[in-house]
Amino acid sequence: MAWDTDTKRQRDKFLAFAFASSDLFIEVTPDEKVSYALGAALGVTGIDKSKLEGTSWLDLFAPGDQTILRSMRRKAQEGVRCGPILVAINEKIAANKKAVVTGIRMPGENGFFLTLGFSSVLMNKIGAMAREEDITVLQDKETFLQSAEKALGMAKGMGQEAKMTMLDIAAPEAGRRRMGDEAWDGFLESLAGLLRSKSIDGSTAGQIGEGRYSIVHDGSVDAEALKEEVQRLSKKSDPAGRGVEIESKTIESGEADLSEHEMAKALVYTINSFGQHGVGMSVKSFAEGFKTYVTDNAQKIKTFKTMVKKLDFQLHFQPVVDLDMFEASHFEMLTRFPDGGSPYEWISFGEDMGMAADFDMAVCERAINYLAYSGSSHNKRFAINLSGQSIQSEAFFKALYTKLSAHKSLSKNLMFEITESTTIKNLDMVNEFIKILQDDGFEICMDDFGAGSASFQYLHKLHVDYVKLDGQYTRKILTDERDAAMVKNMAQMCNDLGVKVVAEMIEEERQVIKLAAMGIQYGQGYYFSKPVAMPEYKSDLGKRSRVRTSRRIIKQEKS
Repeated sequence: MAWDTDTKRQRDKFLAFAFASSDLFIEVTPDEKVSYALGAALGVTGIDKSKLEGTSWLDLFAPGDQTILRSMRRKAQEGVRCGPILVAINEKIAANKKAVVTGIRMPGENGFFLTLGFSSVLMNKIGAMAREEDITVLQDKETFLQSAEKALGMAKGMGQEAKMTMLDIAAPEAGRRRMGDEAWDGFLESLAGLLRSKSIDGSTAGQIGEGRYSIVHDGSVDAEALKEEVQRLSKKSDPAGRGVEIESKTIESGEADLSEHEMAKALVYTINSFGQHGVGMSVKSFAEGFKTYVTDNAQKIKTFKTMVKKLDFQLHFQPVVDLDMFEASHFEMLTRFPDGGSPYEWISFGEDMGMAADFDMAVCERAINYLAYSGSSHNKRFAINLSGQSIQSEAFFKALYTKLSAHKSLSKNLMFEITESTTIKNLDMVNEFIKILQDDGFEICMDDFGAGSASFQYLHKLHVDYVKLDGQYTRKILTDERDAAMVKNMAQMCNDLGVKVVAEMIEEERQVIKLAAMGIQYGQGYYFSKPVAMPEYKSDLGKRSRVRTSRRIIKQEKS
């Protein structure tokens, strides 16, 4: 396409405005193809911009979000912005990645113009709110699980009846081909509006998979009547009047007194079963869902309990290094299991089954024994991980404090690192526990700082000695200026509060140089050492000299 000078200037201005708030610009032709791409295509979508052109724009996004994007384009008016909305990138392109999308149809243009932005906390909130306000949009699986758990818990607390009905549309792809995209999208929009209107709170209705939908509702909603209404809508939208076949299944909340943790597991198990098997799944109630979940994991639970009881795991050590002296400040104690399985998976499993406190106590016992009887580690310091679940248990803390009271001299060797801090709800109680440990000389670190939107609230409430920055930021500081700015600002805030900062997942020297220039005191990662069987770290004077020289050059350039 040829552009005259005025037109090109107008386009350049439009691009400038677009990139003021976004990272990628895409032009879509009337036949749904990407005709032009400019910006951080690789970072946003995982695909180089040269390879984007000529592809279907919808293929960039998760199937569950393609309907709302089609709707956005179809409803777009000339000169009127659509969005922003929060959508997921297709997992085949980039797993667990989201983007904020805004669209516009320009006067005198046949194409449709999109901007995509990395999903920051603020833009996530704005995009999610826009989706919530659109009654034709359903929640995705993850959001539905969260809102369903809250809705069911609230209903239980108020003594109200709540149910979950699942709808399974037969052969949705064949239905779309037969009815055509526009008619099919119209049906899905009507379906979304109906499900949201029938949900217990006006929003707890979601798409679990292709053609599979779920809704939490109260006892006034008749599940059979709801299915018939959906079938009626499908016939109304179908040019041929045939509609689609639909099966449904309702899960009763039942009288079983499931705890909040058990209900969450039952809900996840039920929804995953529905996503895999449709309404033909065997689960009939949440109580049965939890029972089946436990039964399916019975052997694994037994194995885990045996390992915990017998302390049948090994300790490995990874150094946390002073970025100025290049010497080990302390060593994080990490567990390794005899079956060679993933430590993360085993620990996550223990947390899921409510056994985090048992496992943490076993690790503490093993660590204390190691320090008490290992003369070689007498002058070293070690960090023991405590789950956010464990530290909220008064019984766990009492048992831990009793054990530590018998080894008070170890306070110079031991510190504690709180993991999964996003699960902490009673911040005041946990802070009291932290103060008690600090009064006895034990230092406390908060892990994964910056990973959740409530991290700054935790830092305000929990008076810790260290924070460990979440590795997702550290790994990107060399390629993403936004992440670099986030790390710099978080470090400055912590330094102002007198809190020491550890950056994890350091893999190359350039990261160390940049982190040290930001005022971050400590680092951890494969650049220094992988977790090893003995707590040993040899300072590399050559590395220290290069980092110090680079820091000095950076300071001179800034001045």
